Amino acid sequence: MRTKLFLTFLFLISIALVSNLIYQSLIIRDFNVYTRGVEEDRLYLVLASVEGAYTDEGWDRHQLTHAMQWGAMLGYDLVLLDFDGKHIATSIMELQKATPTLRRRIEAMVHIDKPVGDYEEFPLFSKDMETGFLLIRPLETRVELGAKEAMFNNRVMDFLFISFLISGGSAVLLAVFMSLYLTRPLRKLKDAAGQVAGGDLSVRVPPGPKDEVGQLVNSFNSMVESLEHEEKLRRHLTANIAHELRTPITVLRSNLEAVSDGVLPCEPGTIRSLEAEVDRLTNLVKGIEDFTKAEAYLLKPSERDTVVLLDFTRSIAEGMEKVFSDREVALSVTSERAATVEVDAGKLETVLRNILANAALHATPLAGDIARVEVRSGAAENGGFFIEVRDNGPGIPVEELGNIFKRFYKGKGSEGTGLGLSIAKELVEAMGGSISVTNSQSGGSIFRMELPHITA
Repeated sequence: MRTKLFLTFLFLISIALVSNLIYQSLIIRDFNVYTRGVEEDRLYLVLASVEGAYTDEGWDRHQLTHAMQWGAMLGYDLVLLDFDGKHIATSIMELQKATPTLRRRIEAMVHIDKPVGDYEEFPLFSKDMETGFLLIRPLETRVELGAKEAMFNNRVMDFLFISFLISGGSAVLLAVFMSLYLTRPLRKLKDAAGQVAGGDLSVRVPPGPKDEVGQLVNSFNSMVESLEHEEKLRRHLTANIAHELRTPITVLRSNLEAVSDGVLPCEPGTIRSLEAEVDRLTNLVKGIEDFTKAEAYLLKPSERDTVVLLDFTRSIAEGMEKVFSDREVALSVTSERAATVEVDAGKLETVLRNILANAALHATPLAGDIARVEVRSGAAENGGFFIEVRDNGPGIPVEELGNIFKRFYKGKGSEGTGLGLSIAKELVEAMGGSISVTNSQSGGSIFRMELPHITA
């Protein structure tokens, strides 16, 4: 990661260097085009000035003198010829007519006696009529224009080089800093992940900056905390299972040894006692199987099924009718309205069956009353829906309300495994809902679950 990040910055620096070189060549090219344009403009100014000295009567000597002097001031040696090649005027001759002040000004800018190169011939026109020829060659300037151009080009190169050094150096320093700064938490994450892979679930990565890397660190810490919590639950579950299995197995072993030694007679009462312990083991194993299925449910992504709430609860109640009839418990299903909901039907069915099974065990009202369990459903105030299971039993002791959803917790006189309600709670929370239990003022307990995604 660090190497890739550093190479990325080097790539960007290379792009900046190439961009600087291209920019430099473009600036120098544009400057040379500009200087050539200025030179051409000066040349055409001289031609226009000389052409302007021609009138219908011929050359205006006074205006021609000014034009030739102006050409010398711009750095040109000028010779005016007619069609026969006869000299009409030269800039050297016309400068002799200049005032001393003007001559000093011109000589301060150019060497009037030091022409450079050969003459270049240009035709002159007046009213579309050719009037003669002007021979032009540059004079040596006292301030070398080429030196100025070279100086400008050098300054451009120096500026671009310095700017590249500043930007490139800054980029290199930033690359080193960022590669170290950004990869530090990633290296810590890698080391921590190795420790977790080795079985150490107590490791945590110090929180980083509040950016994507910091969020990754927080997610990693949350993941390890969840793993650590699940590991504690697994150990606790294993210990609970061992404890729950040990009691009936010990009873079975001791009773069988007593029968084998002749201490207990092998009569129907003894056999029924042994069968009860076997049934207890069977129920416990079945509860563990249900819990394992629920764990698998929790690992699976939630599915969305569209169901009519009243029909759904009624079908589950009908499927458990025999459980309630065997215990002489009346089961009824009502709904505030025929709501249609989106929910994971498989998980919700498991939850409702566990709660109904628990209600069937505890729906033991006072003498003279009929045991009843009611399933109610409808729209909740938070925009979702609810399902309530009410019984008219004695209710749940206040001291047990806080433990009712814990794994393997069984209240006084409970016949279950202590897993059904914990399974229900975990599945409801996995679907984004909540479950609670309260005692009714009129007697009995009320299990209420609230879930989102009501559609109609």
